[in-house]
Amino acid sequence: MNQTLENIIKILKNLMSYQTTEDKKEEFEQAFSYIKSEIPKNLNIKDYEFKGKKAIVISNTSSKKLDIIFCTHVDIVPAENYNFIETKNKIKGRGSFDMKGSLATAIELFKNLNTKKKVALFITSDEEITGECAKQLLKVYDTDFAIVPDGGKNLQIVKEEKGQLQLKLSVKTKSAHASQPYNGENAILKLLEIYQNIIKKYPLPYSQNDYKTSVNLSMIKGGEALNSVPSSASIYLDIRHTSKDSKESIIKYIRSLNKNLEIKIIHAGSLFKTNLDDKNVQKYIQISTDILGKNVEIVSSEATSDAIYFSDKKIPTILTNPIGDFAHAPKEYIEKESLYTLYQIWEKMLKEDN
Repeated sequence: MNQTLENIIKILKNLMSYQTTEDKKEEFEQAFSYIKSEIPKNLNIKDYEFKGKKAIVISNTSSKKLDIIFCTHVDIVPAENYNFIETKNKIKGRGSFDMKGSLATAIELFKNLNTKKKVALFITSDEEITGECAKQLLKVYDTDFAIVPDGGKNLQIVKEEKGQLQLKLSVKTKSAHASQPYNGENAILKLLEIYQNIIKKYPLPYSQNDYKTSVNLSMIKGGEALNSVPSSASIYLDIRHTSKDSKESIIKYIRSLNKNLEIKIIHAGSLFKTNLDDKNVQKYIQISTDILGKNVEIVSSEATSDAIYFSDKKIPTILTNPIGDFAHAPKEYIEKESLYTLYQIWEKMLKEDN
């Protein structure tokens, strides 16, 4: 193992020692303090806070107009076990793949920064819940190009991520005694009928490779007593849509299913799409191909990330990840050597002759 990779692994293990979940403010304070201690004095570090969530920006310039922004996050989702295991080839544990491995790589890159390009590293603390930090930082900073190491896997480049639409659907019907269902109309069954029609229109995907709009029934609420026909009910849907299906067309279809249906939009997240013809994106693809020794795989992804905020501003963006898998799951892991590969790609991207 070379010295650069050893340094990345050391940083990663230190980052994984902090349980940076939404409810643990002190863990974030300690994690950010550690990160700052790793950054050379010649770089600028600026602290931000948005709606109670902290972020830092590390840069080699005081300018807010940059050539490249690397956007990362230190927060993770909760786990039953926060221990991590190191094997010969992997680091296993919560946050290794999503995304402390990539963050550790970015920190090591900035420790050794040698470029005339104006670059910055965003490190946020709320990607797993709202993404507000990245959204607000892009009101302060602008860039010609962005790298977000938080999508796909196996050093793939993601050309599109699904947009998110969370809805609450409610109906009011007629109550009756449970022994006399013919005197009422069951609101829960009415909503389940509506849901069945929705998934006829948007059939559920059968695998990761079945890239299409999906509609997940997340929660059902309704009824007041066991011996009563429910006269009101709500279902909650989490919809992940491709560029073929707009939010407006999805809502229009659902509304057409029942004139008495009340639709409340809980959250609407943008769809990520990058410009594969952009010169910097093309440059990144070529560098990846050269270093990997094979054509880089370009894919679509069903997930979402802070890359949407760059896409919203029409900023050409590389969305990628090192080799690993099982984000948010007990088997989560990152492959060590892929972190060095990622480092090499980024290092070459920063060179002036590219």
